[in-house]
Amino acid sequence: MKNDELEALYKRYFNELFIYALSLCKDHHLAQDLVSETFFKALLSIEYNEQYIKYWLFRVCKNLYLDHLRKNKYLQDLESHLDKLFVEDDSLNKIIISEEKKRIYYEILKLQSSYKEVIILYYYCAFPLKEIASITGISQGAARTLLFRARKKLKDSLKEDYS
Repeated sequence: MKNDELEALYKRYFNELFIYALSLCKDHHLAQDLVSETFFKALLSIEYNEQYIKYWLFRVCKNLYLDHLRKNKYLQDLESHLDKLFVEDDSLNKIIISEEKKRIYYEILKLQSSYKEVIILYYYCAFPLKEIASITGISQGAARTLLFRARKKLKDSLKEDYS
């Protein structure tokens, strides 16, 4: 991959990939590392092809995160790590400017990991359900059902905040 192509990819997908990585790990520095390592792998191994490159970047980012969890023995319980509360981050404040959108994002992060992932991929990363199904390893129908349930849970939690 040429430097110009990598720079174009970086500018186009950095924010979406960073939000996704941050939603997975809830650690600003680890999210930056995951994103930079993802783009490094793109530099080394991928040919510029607009049809599948976004999917490839997100899949590599998720796999790098899972590898990180496997390597660190103190993070043995993946579910409990994903469910810890998010601490507000300055880098996220630069990407998501509206207070209302930040509040919604923080509510999304409080959802269980499968709901959280499908909402982040669908709304923040603009993936269609077919690609979400591929990324998460489930059928397209299951992805649709998961998204429906995640929206319902999010709606209920937002109603509780306003009550």
